[in-house]
Amino acid sequence: MAKLLRLDVAQLTDVGRKRDHNEDNMAYVIPKDPMAMAHKGALFIVADGMGGHAAGEVASEIAVDTVSNAYYQDDNDDVPTSLLQAIRRANAAIQQRAAENMLRSGMGTTCVAAVLRGNMAYIANIGDSRAYLVRQSRIRQVSQDHSWVAEQVRAGLLTEEQARIHAQRNVITRSLGTQLEVDIDIFREQLEEGDTLILCSDGLSGLISDEELLHTIDQFGPQESVYHLVERANENGGPDNITAIVAQVQDLGVEPPNVRQPVLAGGTELSDADTARLFALMPGAINAATRNDEIPLPGSPFPSYTSASGPMISSESATDPRPAVRSQKHHGRLFYPTIVLLILFVLVAASSSGYYFLHMSQMVTSTLSSADQLITQASGELANRPAQALQDLATAQQQLHTLQNLDANASARQTSLQARLVTETKTAIITYNQEAKIAPLPCTNAAPTTLNASTTGTQQQTATVLQSNNSDLYYTLGQNGTIYGLVSANSLQPAFTLSTPNAQITNMVGSGDKIFALSTQTDTNGLASYSLNLLRPTINITLQSMQSQAIDTSLTQGGSIPSLITGSDNNAYVILFSKSNPNTAVIASYNLGAKDVLTMTQKKLISVSDEIVSATAFPNQLFLLLANGSVLNLQINAADATLANPTPVLINVPIFQPLTTGDQNFTATTPVPTVPLIVPKGSRQLTIPMPSTTNPATLNAGFVKTDGMTHLFIGDPANHRVLDLIIQPAASSGGPDVTPTASPTNNTPGNSVTLNLIQQYVSLSDFNTIKSVATNPGGTIVYILGQNAQGIQNLIEVSAGAQQACIS
Repeated sequence: MAKLLRLDVAQLTDVGRKRDHNEDNMAYVIPKDPMAMAHKGALFIVADGMGGHAAGEVASEIAVDTVSNAYYQDDNDDVPTSLLQAIRRANAAIQQRAAENMLRSGMGTTCVAAVLRGNMAYIANIGDSRAYLVRQSRIRQVSQDHSWVAEQVRAGLLTEEQARIHAQRNVITRSLGTQLEVDIDIFREQLEEGDTLILCSDGLSGLISDEELLHTIDQFGPQESVYHLVERANENGGPDNITAIVAQVQDLGVEPPNVRQPVLAGGTELSDADTARLFALMPGAINAATRNDEIPLPGSPFPSYTSASGPMISSESATDPRPAVRSQKHHGRLFYPTIVLLILFVLVAASSSGYYFLHMSQMVTSTLSSADQLITQASGELANRPAQALQDLATAQQQLHTLQNLDANASARQTSLQARLVTETKTAIITYNQEAKIAPLPCTNAAPTTLNASTTGTQQQTATVLQSNNSDLYYTLGQNGTIYGLVSANSLQPAFTLSTPNAQITNMVGSGDKIFALSTQTDTNGLASYSLNLLRPTINITLQSMQSQAIDTSLTQGGSIPSLITGSDNNAYVILFSKSNPNTAVIASYNLGAKDVLTMTQKKLISVSDEIVSATAFPNQLFLLLANGSVLNLQINAADATLANPTPVLINVPIFQPLTTGDQNFTATTPVPTVPLIVPKGSRQLTIPMPSTTNPATLNAGFVKTDGMTHLFIGDPANHRVLDLIIQPAASSGGPDVTPTASPTNNTPGNSVTLNLIQQYVSLSDFNTIKSVATNPGGTIVYILGQNAQGIQNLIEVSAGAQQACIS
């Protein structure tokens, strides 16, 4: 057996934010049978329906089902021929369904389909759903849009930017089901290891630039990529349904011998760069449902071939059915031969039907057995390889999902297998989370505290916890510059606001029993001045200003602004930089002395590769997070409080990806969550993905009582999690299904810090944005201020440093 193509695949569809139902459909088929994989390859398809009255949803579903079934029913090893014939059948099936219901008249769908076999990809498209190829950090659109604006761009009458915002950008010039004849573009691409193929509807490609698409694919594996792409399209408005399939080539296969590309009549063999419209229906072709060489699939709107091989050919002798006319005289000379031919035709049809049903029965039995074997195999992998178990369970689920219209025995077996699959998947999710140190949130025994913006008139941008009279006091800073205190569940009330006109708090950090706060004030000439304020709690949650220290104007020369503040014990650190020159920053150190007097002890100019978006302080060092995701460390000399030059922070990988589904919410209809199986080992530079400039990751530090150490908390909204890390010498890292890979030797100069993962706090619902993380001064509780997709902010409490994060 020749080497087979191996793929890592994920798919996701979403209704978007403006539509009330989803008219997109998608599917992929990766045969488990090595012979089928070698000869037919893996099929991927995305369809975007249109037509109203749920007709678009019907059209796209017919397209996906017809192409997926018809392609593998065809024994022809020539991929373009089989693929194009399957798409033609989908066109006829959609037309037939539309003719049955006036409300669905004119319904249609776009379609982009790809077959990956051996070391080749064959891509067909109709409409404006797209196929992209990513190779070596470069992206290229393979398919060609069939839309009015795309034709204007190709004609040089519109630019790409004009087309993107043009009023006619949604006008499609080709689609399935809306015309008897359909032209299909087909493309041929030779694959390389590491290539990634993306199929998507225009609900994704119309809202995400090629550069952003490339960045996401390069940064994440397929499972994470589809999630972030859909999420990003929704963040950009989500006006349409959003669908994406991402397939990454892990190992190349080998094409079957003697494979040649199809040619047009009188043409030559197609080259890699050729695009051909092949096998369009001939003028006058009859409705596929009435052809004399086809029968309809039971319970299906589309027809099936009576033979599994050979192209669909229009018979020249086929005619429209006509009513029988009773003869008034003797029968014609052709009467009896016609009767004989009709009998022969009935016998052939009956035998073909018998063969078809026998073939379908064998296919159902084989699919059920394969799914059974995969579920059993996954059960044996749960203890030591939960990620592999989830991959096998996902494949089994896809196989069971393809079976429809079963007899009683097969249906009962399918139901039994689905029940086993649910049980094994829940166990695999729990086991994976335990080994990956993932604590799913929110806890089932305690609802999060909702910070209702309507009570304050503003969203909260950061949070901290102080201790006063042995009580924890929770404070937030609103976007309006007012500090609020949490007085009861869901209730915030003002705790401090500057009384000076045109002055407000811009940032704050808590340290023990006090708050260091940055403020700005604008004079009548529009000039801004900045101050560092010391605030302490007094009665109840009210804060009092103990001192206001003006930021030296020498620090703000050149347009630098005090943007970030962090602190540890009695030390505060103000970070200043200019938006026009984000690669240079000034860190000013302040010490709180006797009688609450703030004194600047030193300032240091540092160079960084990108803008600093977050910072936090340990007792003897600072951590900085850059806009490119890099985490840096600055050592502090305790003797004179001087800062060393920043060095990269290392992480003992792997930090395993969270699953997209929890065990509590998993049912038979929920897609089995999967994660990449190949995870590198060894220490590497720590980088955190940044969803957008308006939703960055965050750094926070906090003392944890259970181990007596200061922890670094990283809010990672791209993965809906908070990472809990500590500094300690590098140690061997375990985890689910680690496959060792070669990692480069890190020769970073200076005193690089290595972090180890303690816990991941994951909430798919509440961590679309992570505003702040804080521990109470006693080091027993972690408070996470998160925000969900609807903009609702919740405060979640978890046990600090505990294996079980939920507070009982």
